[in-house]
Amino acid sequence: MGFLERAIRRGVSEGIGKAVGNAISQAIEPKASELINRAANQLDNAAGNTQARNESYSDVQTAFSGFEKAAQSFVTKQAENIKICVSCGETAEAGQKFCQSCGSALPELTVAETSKCPSCGKQNNIGTKFCTDCGTKLPSAVMEEEAHRRELAEISAQWQEKLPQYPEWSFGGENLYIDEYDGYIVFGADFRNNAGAARNAFEQYRSMAKQNGFRPAGQYPTDDHLYKMTGSVCYHIDFEHCFESGSDQVSLGFMTGEPAGGFNYTKPEPKKSVGLKDLFNF
Repeated sequence: MGFLERAIRRGVSEGIGKAVGNAISQAIEPKASELINRAANQLDNAAGNTQARNESYSDVQTAFSGFEKAAQSFVTKQAENIKICVSCGETAEAGQKFCQSCGSALPELTVAETSKCPSCGKQNNIGTKFCTDCGTKLPSAVMEEEAHRRELAEISAQWQEKLPQYPEWSFGGENLYIDEYDGYIVFGADFRNNAGAARNAFEQYRSMAKQNGFRPAGQYPTDDHLYKMTGSVCYHIDFEHCFESGSDQVSLGFMTGEPAGGFNYTKPEPKKSVGLKDLFNF
């Protein structure tokens, strides 16, 4: 990721970044290129001189810090004319009332207005959740919480419809989804670069599954695959491939079918050795 992209994304929501990214690039990329080239020249000239090199680093950091502030200010200005659909996440112009992508009613507030403090009136940077002057929760944070509650309700309804035989996920994450494939269903949750939280949620769900009767089974029992027999149907949770999409991405597989050897597999008793005494009954 280049410096310009990092500057745009810092403190800016993904939706806004997409909406105004092109405008930002056109408006301030020339200045960014100038800063980067100047920084490279300063560092080259300071090569071999420790004091000069340290001073150059300090100058470059100051310049880049100012550039990031300018980028954030530009984003806030552009956001005065943008709304974001809380249903599908698409952007719309301030004057629109319904989303052109999904038809849902758009919020009354523009993105910039959602970061304006309702108590003291301060216009906070886009992406801020609490006013930096008085600490009041901003409309953007309230809307985000409401959207997350709707997301949880939708996922819960899907879970009850598609995965009623399995304990329902209740361990957090964002961008929750349930996808159906041929013969199995996948549930996913995004923990946004927090691999520790993802691993903790994963272990909590596996523990809950065991409490609900799922267990290792078959000829090669392992905690990576848990099974539960209900009537004549064997329900299976695949934990083995949980983090294949990334260490911060929980992905659980649900399917039916018994493990190798069968759900009630029992290891055969070792054959008893036979000696001459056994043959002739001495």
